[in-house]
Amino acid sequence: MKVNKILIILALLATSAKAQNVESLINALVKVESNGRANAVGDQGKAFGILQIHSIMVREANRLGHTNYVHQDMFNASKSRDVAKIVLESYARQIQAKTGRPATLKELSFIWNGGASRWQRVDHPLNDTTQRNLERYWNKVAKNL
Repeated sequence: MKVNKILIILALLATSAKAQNVESLINALVKVESNGRANAVGDQGKAFGILQIHSIMVREANRLGHTNYVHQDMFNASKSRDVAKIVLESYARQIQAKTGRPATLKELSFIWNGGASRWQRVDHPLNDTTQRNLERYWNKVAKNL
């Protein structure tokens, strides 16, 4: 009986640590993407809010999280954070299922910056401009963690 309680506590702590890691990553992404400006518009008018979210990312969050956000919602900091959490936690679960290990914050930052398939290139990078840009992006994020 005591062992079961310990296992439950350890499982809760692990879940809490994963959630904290994603929250920490989101905070770092906010700093890198907009320095916290909810009204930020970037990427030639295509990226909105504190996390500079494109409409395709909103659609992905809606698909993954069964939500119904619209791109204009990304000017709301809370909704932007929710979209990021849905996307990052979903891909973290996919990475864990595929690899048998937890997703790294670097992999999740690659996904955020470069799209869902980018995490596959972390361990096998290509020598190209996109990969170098992702590495530079990760370096900025890591400084803000």
